[in-house]
Amino acid sequence: MSKQKLESMSLRQRIIWLTSGAVFIIGLLLVIFVNLIAPIFITREVGSPDTQMLINTVDANGNPITVLAETPGPAGYTLWHDTGFSRADPLLVVRILSGIGLIIITGIGVFAARLVAKESLKPVTHISDTARQISVQNLDQRLNYQGESDEIKTLADSFDRMLQRLQTNFEDQGEFISNLAHELRTPLTSLRMNLEVLNSGLQAKLEDYQGFSATAERSITRLERLVEDLLLLAKAEREIDCRPIILGVLFEDILEELTPIAERENVELKMSGDLDLEVNGDPVLLNRAVANLIENGIHYNHPGGFVEISACKADNQIIIEIKDNGIGISEGQQAHIFERFYRAEAGTTNHNGKGLGLAITAHIIALHNGRIEIKSELGKGSIFQIFLKHAK
Repeated sequence: MSKQKLESMSLRQRIIWLTSGAVFIIGLLLVIFVNLIAPIFITREVGSPDTQMLINTVDANGNPITVLAETPGPAGYTLWHDTGFSRADPLLVVRILSGIGLIIITGIGVFAARLVAKESLKPVTHISDTARQISVQNLDQRLNYQGESDEIKTLADSFDRMLQRLQTNFEDQGEFISNLAHELRTPLTSLRMNLEVLNSGLQAKLEDYQGFSATAERSITRLERLVEDLLLLAKAEREIDCRPIILGVLFEDILEELTPIAERENVELKMSGDLDLEVNGDPVLLNRAVANLIENGIHYNHPGGFVEISACKADNQIIIEIKDNGIGISEGQQAHIFERFYRAEAGTTNHNGKGLGLAITAHIIALHNGRIEIKSELGKGSIFQIFLKHAK
């Protein structure tokens, strides 16, 4: 049977064919072995190798008969056989019986294979039937297989874990789409309202058009930033342009870019640590990841506060630390701040972010095979630590 034809069969059919074939091959090998070994122990001669002779005599009723006498017989008498008697070839008998036995054994093997396949695949059939009933509407359903701890149990448990991940992903996707729609609706609604005001006013003034222009510019900027953020979240690992990055140069570029925002919020920016350290990474992406953390430290701070960025090396890892003395983040919120569109309670700040900055940062750090940790206390500030591999 060809491999292609075997692969086109169902699992049950393959088990039956393979098991039956194994039984047949084992039986055939046994038959060959018996037929090879039999001639050593069995002679082809008919009758006895002793001297034979015909003798005319009479039976018990006095009737004359001719018999074949084999000599020498046991002491004191002669063995007599009917002349019509003939002894069959023992090797032929062995071969015939071997062939018949092979057919019988193969038949039993096919029956046993069907029975074994049926019983063995019952759990698989149950899993298949249950899985067929699961859809997007009931992703909370599980197989909950309670059989023996074997390969099928492992398969069922793996399937349940996959369903859990799918359910979580579908829920996250639904929430993500809902939040995204809200973020898109806000600037679009602002644009439409201003257009309606202009269109309803019979004598719109120059100030009205200037106000609309400023609103439109803010809305378009917000939409552009949102699209840019979404593209960053969708960026795949293969797109990363890794190269050695001197952290001091990276920090200077970021602080220079964020200085106007810090001055507007009356927050001081500081830089310290070993600024000559190098990491391998994408300069654009790492710039964005670190800038998001510093910008958050600026916005969620008090007038007169500070944001300090530093770098050090520990256990062949580079630790980038962003520390501020702002409003801090509660322990309950810390577990969610890296989720997309999640916003911590603003408290004393008026900053209205989109809830994507920290999610983008975590995503970029993950693409660089690093990790990010947070330590924060309400009213005292936050410390973000980024762990990256040292550039060798």
